Amino acid sequence: MNTFVPRQVLKITVDVPAEKQEQFHRLWEQILSDEDAPINQQVKVTQATRESVLEVGKAALFRLYEIAQGDTGQSRVIARVLVGLYNGSAYPFDLTDLRTIDDKLFEDCMALLHMDARHCVQEVHNYFDDGSRRWKKLISDWSLADRSKY
Repeated sequence: MNTFVPRQVLKITVDVPAEKQEQFHRLWEQILSDEDAPINQQVKVTQATRESVLEVGKAALFRLYEIAQGDTGQSRVIARVLVGLYNGSAYPFDLTDLRTIDDKLFEDCMALLHMDARHCVQEVHNYFDDGSRRWKKLISDWSLADRSKY
């Protein structure tokens, strides 16, 4: 028999009518011990989806950062996407600018946004060594103005 071992322990308090206590106890034991229980399968699917979104999003982030180091119009748009995720109040991004980039870059932007919006682990610059310095350089290289000062 496989035993489900949670990654972290949570204390849960539940009010159960006395006549349902035994039934609830059996259900709870099934949830904790039965890997094939529907709830445990759902948890596995959710974890796998999250891991996939993070993997795809991080790969897209690194590709986009490299593009932002270029000197094309698409590079500028990508730099502004990245800086907008870094600090959207100071560096707002016009979504219609996404119309000017090719399909691959657009898909990478969507993967990055999906990761950042739904499974945010850390701010985008923190995926890089010395990320704050890199983003400040990106801002400087593209002469992006801090709009929060206006």
